[in-house]
Amino acid sequence: MIRVRPAQQNDLPGLMDLAAKAGLGMTTMPHNEKAMKKRIYLSQEAFARQEQPEQKETFFLVLEYDKKIIGTGSVFTRLGADRPFYSYRMSHLVNQSPELDIRLETDLLYLVNDYHDFTEIGTLFVDPAHRGGGVGRLLSFSRFMLFAANPSRFGDKVMAEIRGWTDREDSFPFWEQVASKFFGMTFIEADKRSTSDFRFIADLMPKYPIYTEMLPQEVRDILGKPHDNSKPAMDLLLSQGFRYNNLIDIFDAGPSIEADMKDVKTIQDAGRRKAVSGGAVTDGRKALVSTLGLSGFSCIQVETATPDSEEIPLTDKMMQELGITTGDDVMVCMMEGKQA
Repeated sequence: MIRVRPAQQNDLPGLMDLAAKAGLGMTTMPHNEKAMKKRIYLSQEAFARQEQPEQKETFFLVLEYDKKIIGTGSVFTRLGADRPFYSYRMSHLVNQSPELDIRLETDLLYLVNDYHDFTEIGTLFVDPAHRGGGVGRLLSFSRFMLFAANPSRFGDKVMAEIRGWTDREDSFPFWEQVASKFFGMTFIEADKRSTSDFRFIADLMPKYPIYTEMLPQEVRDILGKPHDNSKPAMDLLLSQGFRYNNLIDIFDAGPSIEADMKDVKTIQDAGRRKAVSGGAVTDGRKALVSTLGLSGFSCIQVETATPDSEEIPLTDKMMQELGITTGDDVMVCMMEGKQA
C-alpha cells in the first residue's frame, strides 16, 4: 500500500537516492546529506510542536511504497516571517496619444513580496518509475488533508511556485537574458542561496520596473509559462481552486499560483468520519483518508462503497498504515479519478 507520512531520519538514504533522480534543476530538494538531515530535523520539530510559532516552519512529507521512499512533498508556513519572499508582478500598461491616434500596450515587472504570511507548498517529486495511477495526486492532495485536519496551524492563504519553462539545453531563458545580468553566479547557485538568504536579492536585483517590450521575444513568450514536467502538477492545483494572479518567479519566470485555504476543493470537501472494520472494496468511490492532528500524520487513498456514511470501513492493513484502530476519527475526502 502507498501512504504519505512525515519524513524520518532513517529515510535519509532513500531521500538522497530520490534527490539524485530529481536532478539539480529541482533546487528545493536538498542535494547533500547535511542539508537533507536539517530539512528532516526541522520537519520533525514542526510535527511535534503543539502550537503555531512566530517563525516559519517546514513540514517534510514522503511517499512510501513497500517501505521504499518514492516521492516527496513539503509545506513551508509563514512566508516572509524570517526574510522577504520576492516575486515579480506583471502589470499591464497602456500608453496612447490621441493626437497621433497611437495606442501602445506593454507589461512591466515589479519586484514585490506579496506572499507575506502565506503557506507555501513545494518540493513535489515522484520517482519516474512510480508515476501514474493517481500517485502524484495522492502526494499533492495529502498536504490539503494535513491542512484540513489542522486548520489553525496553516493560515488563511496558500501558494505554490511552479518551475519555469526551459529550452532544449535545460537553460532558463529568463535567467539568461534578464536575471543573470544582476548576479555574479549561476542559476543553481542563486536559487540555492535564495532558500536561506534573501538579502542578496534586495541588494542586487534592479530597483526599477522592467519593461517587457525591451526583452527578447523568446523571453516574453515564456513569462508565467510552466516547465513541461511541472504543468501536470500545476493543472492539479488549478483544479483545486488555485489561480494565477500575474506573479512569477524572479529567477526562472515560472508562474506562482495561489488560493484561499477555504476555497481549496479537498479542504472544502474533507470531513471527519469514524473508522470501522471492513473488507477491501475494488469498485467503489475513491477517497483520501488521513489521521487527525500533526503527530503521526498519515494519508492513504482507498475505495469505499459507502461514500455518504458517517463511517468509513477500512481493512486491518489500512488501519495499520494509518496507525489507528476501529472507532478512531479520521479525515475523509471523496475523490474522482485514478486509484493510487
